[in-house]
Amino acid sequence: MHPIRDEDESIFERLEKRIDQAAALIVRLKDRTAQLEEDLAEAAAQRDAARQEAETARAEAAQLVEQIDGLRNRQKEAAARVKNLLAQMEQMDLLGDE
Repeated sequence: MHPIRDEDESIFERLEKRIDQAAALIVRLKDRTAQLEEDLAEAAAQRDAARQEAETARAEAAQLVEQIDGLRNRQKEAAARVKNLLAQMEQMDLLGDE
């Protein structure tokens, strides 16, 4: 058998070093991927919470619009009643100038 020459040992050492570097890079990339997945999950949760808040706000806004419309209608009805009462009082000459 032929003994391994120094040059061959140097090649194996460089190869081992590159394999170690590649393994370290893979570990860093896996860690980064895990961190990015956590960030993505958090962003998705925040998005879902924001959507829920927006939906709640829309529902509240719709309810407020409905209440405002109801109040406007009541105001119109009250104004019409007051107008009718004033007209009736004028007919009865209760507001007449004497």
